[in-house]
Amino acid sequence: MEKVIISPLVMDKLETLIDILFEEEYFGFMESCIEYVIDVYDFILTIPSLKKKRTKNSRYGDWYCSYKKNRNTTYYITFNFNDDIYLIKNIINNHGRDYPAFIRGIK
Repeated sequence: MEKVIISPLVMDKLETLIDILFEEEYFGFMESCIEYVIDVYDFILTIPSLKKKRTKNSRYGDWYCSYKKNRNTTYYITFNFNDDIYLIKNIINNHGRDYPAFIRGIK
């Protein structure tokens, strides 16, 4: 059975995302922000069963899966895997400053 290990960086980003969503008023209730992030987290746990794509910049990890959360936001979850262990290394979205480097392979 596959095991998914989420790096501290990714966990920190997900926790910070809750605060950002609330402070920037994407949602009116903290509970809604938490539910949004739990949904992203749940998606991460399904990565072993999903189609994987090679990254263009290995500093993010060798592989990625994309998660279109809504019509405006897509998350890119990067990882390495060996045998049945998936190490989730980073998460970025199409709104972040790292997005162009990830897509175009710019270092």
